[in-house]
Amino acid sequence: MVFNSLTFLVFLAIVLPLYYRLQHRRQNIMLLLASYVFYGWWDYRFLALLIFTTLFDFACALQIDAENRPGRRKGWLAASIAINMTVLGIFKYYNFFSSSLESALGRIGIHPDFPTLHVILPLGISFYTFLSMSYTIDVYRKELKATRHPLEFMLYVAYFPHLVAGPIVRASFLLPQCQRPRVIKPAEVENGIWLILMGYVKKVVIADRLGQIVDWSFAQPAPPFQNLNAWVVIYAFAFQIYGDFAGYSDIARGLAKVMGFELTVNFRAPYLVTNPAAYWRNWHISLSTWLRDYLYIPLGGNRQGSWQTYRNLMITMLLGGLWHGAGFAFILWGFYHGILLSVHRCLGWAAGSSSQATLEARRFVGTLKQFFLIIVFFHVTCIGWLFFRAGGLPHGVRQWPVVKSYLEAMFHLPGTIPFTGFVLPVVLLGGLALFFQWQNDRMNEFSQWPTSRKGTAVSAALAAITLLGVFEGAQFIYFQF
Repeated sequence: MVFNSLTFLVFLAIVLPLYYRLQHRRQNIMLLLASYVFYGWWDYRFLALLIFTTLFDFACALQIDAENRPGRRKGWLAASIAINMTVLGIFKYYNFFSSSLESALGRIGIHPDFPTLHVILPLGISFYTFLSMSYTIDVYRKELKATRHPLEFMLYVAYFPHLVAGPIVRASFLLPQCQRPRVIKPAEVENGIWLILMGYVKKVVIADRLGQIVDWSFAQPAPPFQNLNAWVVIYAFAFQIYGDFAGYSDIARGLAKVMGFELTVNFRAPYLVTNPAAYWRNWHISLSTWLRDYLYIPLGGNRQGSWQTYRNLMITMLLGGLWHGAGFAFILWGFYHGILLSVHRCLGWAAGSSSQATLEARRFVGTLKQFFLIIVFFHVTCIGWLFFRAGGLPHGVRQWPVVKSYLEAMFHLPGTIPFTGFVLPVVLLGGLALFFQWQNDRMNEFSQWPTSRKGTAVSAALAAITLLGVFEGAQFIYFQF
């Protein structure tokens, strides 16, 4: 079941009235059952896997919380991590690593025949395993007390707005909301309805319209444009994936608000920044903070010297790329961003790290220079998106030749460059995406707008969805992760 489907709207029309009529305890029971229906609608067989990993982590956290012996506590944490990583490894990574190992051994004359697992990737498995695993880690660190109520923990993991594509909400933030009665505030309901509408505009208007351009272009045997117009295709994908994923996050947050919940903000203005560190503070914020807190900092962060910091950045981003998909293109995308972060940190240290130097540098950067840096870094980001999109090509397509041919086209400078017909829709829809980013803070304050502005905004959103929306119920890109 996807948010942009008629089935989901019917599902929501049943769930919300029931939710509002029930008391807290029954609300939780009903939401948990509804969340399992939502997830099982796609493939009910994987419900057992979701419930198993949830209850296993619940039990591990109880044992960790009750245990005083460090070795036993660490053993229960290791069991939780091992089960989650095993599930991810079997369903998401086994075939990739086994085929890669076969290929590597074949080059030295060894030809093993590893079995292939014919399994479907469970929907949202990377999201809910990270969500559940962070809970046991927080309990182990004594940053959180283990809950004694399995229903509340199961709802925390399975709550349908964030279940399959995030945000990856920490237990310390969301679990208390499951434990206490929610208060429905009219202002938050207004904000929630607006977030849902804005999310649908981003998804069915921006992402799915641009997706038609991107899918057609990457379905060709070679880049459709052997000149700078190849950039137009990559621009289209950059705005498509923003509209797709930010749209999902907006709908998820909006749905939570109308039920009295709050989810973490997952996107701000990722294409209006000037450096990679700022980019990761604005893009997929819940994942970047998860990787920082549970991987980068435990590795040592920036506390052990320059080279160790670069090593930690590269490991974190390589694993972040692998989290997105089992393929070399995703690993290359993570490597690319690891290099960007390392170079940025190196240049930042070279320039001096004192607060006075930073303040003077900020004063020095004028509006025009800031605008120039935004444009430059947006193009740097788009090169990374080429690697990412190549990772989504059909199985069996060689990814590197596709990347290479696009890069050659993107940096080919002919005498004249006729504009493709794709330019206008990419400019218009990309401009709308940038407008949403530019006005990000205001978009989250809808209830404070004047009444006339609210009416205009809602009418414009509904008109855009009705007139320009794609209603085939296309899946969200991040469902495959």
